[in-house]
Amino acid sequence: MQLHERLKDLIGHEVFITTKIEKEDKDVPGGTLKEVGLDYLVIDTEKEEKIGYVGAAADWWVRLETVIAITHPHDCWKCAVDAAIS
Repeated sequence: MQLHERLKDLIGHEVFITTKIEKEDKDVPGGTLKEVGLDYLVIDTEKEEKIGYVGAAADWWVRLETVIAITHPHDCWKCAVDAAIS
């Protein structure tokens, strides 16, 4: 199974991403995984604006070839809701 296929299961979940851009590591603001394609993903960081980090409130388009790490928190609210429904 390829990475983009596995990430589709996390759509709607909170994720944190570290990318490599021009020989430098860069953190993408944490947010909700909104969309996944063959070579990209989209992170909705609107929640960050509500807690005061206004510079992050946007859809971040990230090329999968630049991704170093994707972190899904163990206390993800979406996972908790899905577990409660099941």
